[in-house]
Amino acid sequence: MREEDKINKAIKQNGIDTKSEILEELKRRYPQYVEQSDKKHSARKRKFAFISAIATIVVCVAVIVPCAVLLPNRNNGTDNGGKENIRYCKQDEYEKRYVQYTIGEYRENNNRYFLYFDWYEFGEEFSTVCYISKADNEVLGLQEQAYLPQSDEVVQLSITKSNIYLSEFDVTILDCKNEQLIDNHKVIWSISVKEATCIFEDNGYRYFIQIEQGQDENRLFELVAELLETK
Repeated sequence: MREEDKINKAIKQNGIDTKSEILEELKRRYPQYVEQSDKKHSARKRKFAFISAIATIVVCVAVIVPCAVLLPNRNNGTDNGGKENIRYCKQDEYEKRYVQYTIGEYRENNNRYFLYFDWYEFGEEFSTVCYISKADNEVLGLQEQAYLPQSDEVVQLSITKSNIYLSEFDVTILDCKNEQLIDNHKVIWSISVKEATCIFEDNGYRYFIQIEQGQDENRLFELVAELLETK
């Protein structure tokens, strides 16, 4: 008689009804069979768990990879942050145009409310660049550079909306890994052999401040505080 038949017969003869009673009776009468069954069951469970884990990983990768491609990882204070309509512009989707007006003039003439350095009375050698969409001529960002004779330094300020990422700033965003809190704003910054850079966001805009080699993070923090005062 097969072991299964023996077990079924034992259950019927003894009037065992509940699962717990069945299990106990099996263990008592056929310990070797139950032990082997448990091992097989455990092996199946482990195999199922492993397959489930692999399936979960595959699903996660399938979801995460497209997100990473479509919405570049902007950690360190520059991620999505709940913003809608994220727009990433590749190099061939926009162009840089040098213009004759300042960022301050652009803000006034277009009723914008971004921050800017009001250095026009004592600064020198100003240059302004607009980042223009090739598709519809939309202004995607602004950049202004000025020489400050008082401190003998060149400062560059770049501005985009918080939901717009331009490929030109990818490396800058990735390089900035240090954090500093200034006036309740998370500022991320980095210093390289060429320049010192920081990034922060305020009221729907992202700001990049860059100064030449030889300056330190404290000067960056001073500039952030000064920029925030222009609200």
